Amino acid sequence: MKPPAFLLLILLLGLPGCAAQQPSLPELIAEAGEERGCASVFPQGRWEFVHTIEFSMADGSGATVLGVTSLAGEEIACALMTVEGFTLFEAVYREKGGLEVRRAVPPFDKPAFAAGLMDDVRTIFRAPSFATVQYGRVAGNIPTCRYTGAEGRITDILPAMDGCWQIRTYGADQALSRSVTGRSCRKEGESLIPEYLELKGFDPTNYTLKMTLIHVENII
Repeated sequence: MKPPAFLLLILLLGLPGCAAQQPSLPELIAEAGEERGCASVFPQGRWEFVHTIEFSMADGSGATVLGVTSLAGEEIACALMTVEGFTLFEAVYREKGGLEVRRAVPPFDKPAFAAGLMDDVRTIFRAPSFATVQYGRVAGNIPTCRYTGAEGRITDILPAMDGCWQIRTYGADQALSRSVTGRSCRKEGESLIPEYLELKGFDPTNYTLKMTLIHVENII
Protein backbone atom coordinates (compact mmCIF):
# COMPACT_ATOMS: atom_id res chain seq x y z
CA MET A 1 0.00 0.00 0.00
CA LYS A 2 1.27 3.45 -0.88
CA PRO A 3 1.87 5.84 2.06
CA PRO A 4 -0.48 8.84 2.34
CA ALA A 5 0.53 11.94 0.42
CA PHE A 6 1.44 13.96 3.49
CA LEU A 7 4.09 11.43 4.53
CA LEU A 8 5.74 11.67 1.13
CA LEU A 9 5.78 15.45 1.28
CA ILE A 10 7.50 15.30 4.67
CA LEU A 11 10.24 13.44 2.83
CA LEU A 12 10.23 15.93 -0.02
CA LEU A 13 10.59 18.83 2.41
CA GLY A 14 12.95 17.40 4.95
CA LEU A 15 15.28 14.78 3.55
CA PRO A 16 18.20 15.16 1.16
CA GLY A 17 18.13 13.09 -1.99
CA CYS A 18 20.69 10.54 -3.00
CA ALA A 19 23.84 12.14 -4.30
CA ALA A 20 24.20 11.94 -8.04
CA GLN A 21 26.19 13.63 -10.75
CA GLN A 22 23.97 16.26 -12.31
CA PRO A 23 24.22 16.97 -16.03
CA SER A 24 25.71 20.35 -16.84
CA LEU A 25 24.59 23.00 -19.31
CA PRO A 26 25.30 21.86 -22.89
CA GLU A 27 26.94 24.12 -25.41
CA LEU A 28 24.49 26.04 -27.58
CA ILE A 29 25.46 26.50 -31.22
CA ALA A 30 23.78 29.85 -31.79
CA GLU A 31 21.82 30.54 -34.95
CA ALA A 32 20.16 33.71 -36.11
CA GLY A 33 16.50 33.30 -36.57
CA GLU A 34 13.17 32.74 -35.30
CA GLU A 35 11.32 31.65 -32.24
CA ARG A 36 11.26 27.98 -33.39
CA GLY A 37 7.85 27.20 -31.93
CA CYS A 38 8.92 27.57 -28.29
CA ALA A 39 5.91 29.78 -27.51
CA SER A 40 3.56 26.84 -28.18
CA VAL A 41 5.02 25.03 -25.15
CA PHE A 42 3.36 27.54 -22.79
CA PRO A 43 -0.45 27.88 -22.94
CA GLN A 44 -1.63 31.43 -23.64
CA GLY A 45 -4.84 32.86 -22.21
CA ARG A 46 -7.13 31.29 -19.60
CA TRP A 47 -6.85 27.55 -18.96
CA GLU A 48 -7.72 24.93 -16.39
CA PHE A 49 -5.85 21.64 -16.05
CA VAL A 50 -6.57 18.63 -13.85
CA HIS A 51 -3.86 15.98 -13.46
CA THR A 52 -3.24 12.93 -11.37
CA ILE A 53 0.20 13.49 -9.87
CA GLU A 54 2.41 10.65 -8.71
CA PHE A 55 5.14 11.88 -6.37
CA SER A 56 8.14 9.61 -6.03
CA MET A 57 11.49 9.81 -4.30
CA ALA A 58 14.80 8.33 -5.35
CA ASP A 59 14.27 5.44 -2.90
CA GLY A 60 11.03 4.44 -4.64
CA SER A 61 8.57 5.74 -2.02
CA GLY A 62 5.62 7.65 -3.39
CA ALA A 63 2.00 8.75 -3.29
CA THR A 64 -0.71 10.02 -5.64
CA VAL A 65 -2.74 13.24 -5.43
CA LEU A 66 -4.93 15.31 -7.74
CA GLY A 67 -3.58 18.62 -9.00
CA VAL A 68 -5.70 21.48 -10.35
CA THR A 69 -3.96 24.35 -12.13
CA SER A 70 -5.67 27.48 -13.43
CA LEU A 71 -3.99 30.05 -15.67
CA ALA A 72 -5.38 33.55 -16.12
CA GLY A 73 -3.09 36.22 -17.51
CA GLU A 74 -0.31 36.83 -14.98
CA GLU A 75 -2.07 34.74 -12.32
CA ILE A 76 -1.53 31.05 -11.62
CA ALA A 77 -3.69 29.17 -9.10
CA CYS A 78 -2.92 25.63 -8.03
CA ALA A 79 -4.38 23.14 -5.57
CA LEU A 80 -3.50 19.64 -4.39
CA MET A 81 -6.23 17.28 -3.25
CA THR A 82 -6.52 13.72 -2.09
CA VAL A 83 -8.27 11.33 -4.44
CA GLU A 84 -11.28 11.65 -2.09
CA GLY A 85 -11.42 15.40 -2.75
CA PHE A 86 -9.91 16.84 0.46
CA THR A 87 -7.86 19.98 -0.27
CA LEU A 88 -4.32 19.70 1.09
CA PHE A 89 -2.87 22.86 -0.39
CA GLU A 90 -4.09 25.88 -2.35
CA ALA A 91 -2.13 28.91 -3.52
CA VAL A 92 -2.12 31.72 -6.08
CA TYR A 93 0.91 33.32 -7.70
CA ARG A 94 0.80 36.75 -9.38
CA GLU A 95 3.71 38.17 -11.33
CA LYS A 96 3.42 41.53 -9.57
CA GLY A 97 1.99 40.34 -6.26
CA GLY A 98 4.01 37.24 -5.48
CA LEU A 99 2.79 34.08 -3.76
CA GLU A 100 -0.38 33.89 -1.68
CA VAL A 101 -1.06 30.64 0.19
CA ARG A 102 -4.80 30.21 0.79
CA ARG A 103 -4.81 26.80 2.42
CA ALA A 104 -2.04 24.57 3.67
CA VAL A 105 -2.64 21.52 5.84
CA PRO A 106 0.48 20.58 7.86
CA PRO A 107 3.11 19.74 6.72
CA PHE A 108 2.15 21.62 3.53
CA ASP A 109 2.27 24.88 5.49
CA LYS A 110 6.06 25.09 5.29
CA PRO A 111 7.19 28.07 3.16
CA ALA A 112 9.77 25.95 1.35
CA PHE A 113 7.05 23.64 0.08
CA ALA A 114 4.82 26.44 -1.25
CA ALA A 115 7.73 28.16 -3.00
CA GLY A 116 9.06 24.92 -4.47
CA LEU A 117 5.69 23.72 -5.72
CA MET A 118 4.90 27.04 -7.37
CA ASP A 119 8.35 27.05 -8.98
CA ASP A 120 7.54 23.63 -10.48
CA VAL A 121 4.18 24.90 -11.75
CA ARG A 122 5.72 28.04 -13.27
CA THR A 123 8.45 25.95 -14.92
CA ILE A 124 5.81 23.84 -16.65
CA PHE A 125 3.25 26.48 -17.61
CA ARG A 126 5.02 29.86 -17.90
CA ALA A 127 7.79 31.06 -20.19
CA PRO A 128 10.76 32.48 -18.24
CA SER A 129 10.25 36.17 -17.46
CA PHE A 130 12.83 38.95 -17.42
CA ALA A 131 15.21 36.88 -19.52
CA THR A 132 17.26 37.28 -22.66
CA VAL A 133 16.82 34.58 -25.28
CA GLN A 134 19.13 32.91 -27.80
CA TYR A 135 18.18 30.46 -30.53
CA GLY A 136 20.32 27.60 -31.72
CA ARG A 137 20.98 23.88 -31.39
CA VAL A 138 22.45 21.65 -28.69
CA ALA A 139 24.08 18.23 -29.00
CA GLY A 140 22.20 15.99 -31.38
CA ASN A 141 21.27 18.95 -33.59
CA ILE A 142 18.23 19.66 -31.41
CA PRO A 143 16.53 23.07 -31.94
CA THR A 144 16.63 25.01 -28.68
CA CYS A 145 15.49 28.34 -27.24
CA ARG A 146 17.77 29.37 -24.36
CA TYR A 147 16.49 31.88 -21.81
CA THR A 148 18.97 33.46 -19.38
CA GLY A 149 17.60 35.25 -16.32
CA ALA A 150 19.12 38.09 -14.33
CA GLU A 151 20.24 35.76 -11.50
CA GLY A 152 21.99 33.37 -13.88
CA ARG A 153 19.20 30.80 -14.11
CA ILE A 154 19.11 29.29 -17.60
CA THR A 155 16.12 27.57 -19.18
CA ASP A 156 16.41 25.53 -22.37
CA ILE A 157 13.17 24.95 -24.29
CA LEU A 158 13.32 22.05 -26.75
CA PRO A 159 10.06 22.40 -28.69
CA ALA A 160 10.33 19.36 -30.96
CA MET A 161 11.37 16.30 -28.92
CA ASP A 162 9.69 12.99 -29.86
CA GLY A 163 6.56 14.74 -31.08
CA CYS A 164 6.23 16.87 -27.96
CA TRP A 165 8.66 19.06 -25.98
CA GLN A 166 11.15 19.27 -23.12
CA ILE A 167 12.16 21.98 -20.65
CA ARG A 168 15.48 21.95 -18.77
CA THR A 169 16.46 24.50 -16.13
CA TYR A 170 19.98 25.12 -14.84
CA GLY A 171 21.21 27.08 -11.84
CA ALA A 172 23.85 29.79 -11.82
CA ASP A 173 26.43 26.99 -11.40
CA GLN A 174 25.15 25.56 -14.75
CA ALA A 175 24.09 22.28 -13.10
CA LEU A 176 20.72 20.83 -14.13
CA SER A 177 18.08 21.66 -11.50
CA ARG A 178 14.83 20.55 -13.19
CA SER A 179 13.79 18.71 -16.32
CA VAL A 180 10.27 18.48 -17.73
CA THR A 181 9.36 15.99 -20.45
CA GLY A 182 6.03 16.18 -22.27
CA ARG A 183 4.66 13.19 -24.13
CA SER A 184 1.70 12.54 -26.42
CA CYS A 185 1.17 16.21 -27.22
CA ARG A 186 -2.03 17.37 -28.86
CA LYS A 187 -2.74 20.68 -30.52
CA GLU A 188 -5.12 22.99 -28.65
CA GLY A 189 -5.27 26.28 -30.55
CA GLU A 190 -1.69 27.54 -30.70
CA SER A 191 -0.57 25.38 -27.76
CA LEU A 192 0.86 21.87 -27.53
CA ILE A 193 -0.76 20.14 -24.54
CA PRO A 194 0.88 16.91 -23.30
CA GLU A 195 -1.26 14.01 -22.17
CA TYR A 196 1.61 13.10 -19.84
CA LEU A 197 4.29 15.17 -18.09
CA GLU A 198 7.28 14.06 -16.08
CA LEU A 199 9.17 16.57 -13.96
CA LYS A 200 12.42 15.65 -12.25
CA GLY A 201 13.88 17.84 -9.51
CA PHE A 202 17.52 17.43 -8.63
CA ASP A 203 19.86 18.33 -5.80
CA PRO A 204 19.34 18.87 -2.87
CA THR A 205 16.13 16.77 -3.01
CA ASN A 206 15.74 14.27 -5.83
CA TYR A 207 12.09 13.72 -6.71
CA THR A 208 9.85 12.98 -9.68
CA LEU A 209 6.35 14.17 -10.51
CA LYS A 210 4.47 12.04 -13.04
CA MET A 211 1.43 13.99 -14.24
CA THR A 212 -1.33 12.38 -16.28
CA LEU A 213 -3.88 14.74 -17.82
CA ILE A 214 -7.49 14.13 -16.80
CA HIS A 215 -9.11 17.33 -18.01
CA VAL A 216 -8.09 20.50 -19.87
CA GLU A 217 -10.24 23.47 -20.80
CA ASN A 218 -9.38 26.65 -22.66
CA ILE A 219 -11.66 29.21 -21.00
CA ILE A 220 -12.61 31.86 -23.53
